Amino acid sequence: MDAHVPKSIAPLIEFRDDGPVTKKLLDTDRSTVTLVCLKPGQALSPFTHRRREAIVYCLRGGVRVTPGAGDSELTAGDMAFYDGSKQAGPGNYGDEEAAFLVTLVRKRGD
Repeated sequence: MDAHVPKSIAPLIEFRDDGPVTKKLLDTDRSTVTLVCLKPGQALSPFTHRRREAIVYCLRGGVRVTPGAGDSELTAGDMAFYDGSKQAGPGNYGDEEAAFLVTLVRKRGD
């Protein structure tokens, strides 16, 4: 993907009954951006990304992220920052389809 050309995300959003949809939108040596689409009740398996910071930006619906000991509930337009080395498992616990971006950025000094 050319970093200088705007890209619409809306046409990439899709949902499947058989599980979450994930699409990597950007992958460089310093950062990764992934689109995640979840139907109600779907969730990603908990994961960690050592030496990364995670930014979650909710595009549609609502998502609950459980990093470490606490939960964060995000709705469309909300953004949250997490230490990627702590286990997190985003899930859609609402009644609507949810779509969000996960951006992983290498920590300073790494």
